[in-house]
Amino acid sequence: MTAEAAETENAVRDRHQLRTLAVAITTIAAVFCTVAAVIIYAIALNRLWFLHFPLGFYLLAQGLLIFAVVIAFWYVRVQERIDHTRSFNEEMA
Repeated sequence: MTAEAAETENAVRDRHQLRTLAVAITTIAAVFCTVAAVIIYAIALNRLWFLHFPLGFYLLAQGLLIFAVVIAFWYVRVQERIDHTRSFNEEMA
């Protein structure tokens, strides 16, 4: 393997790692911000009702769980797209 090929491979791997890190940080930040927002506004949200429950209570009990599952599926979909792009680029080289 030549030095140029090794350098190109390192650049591709570094770009893949940075994209993966960016997606992971975005996912974690979205979950933490949503949890913080619901906790901060829970009392105000409790004035509204959903399915005979105060909205703040419902969001803390069920809404955040549903949101976490949706975010997990989104993360997997984006990560697979990133991995597929890298494997496709490796086949081309």
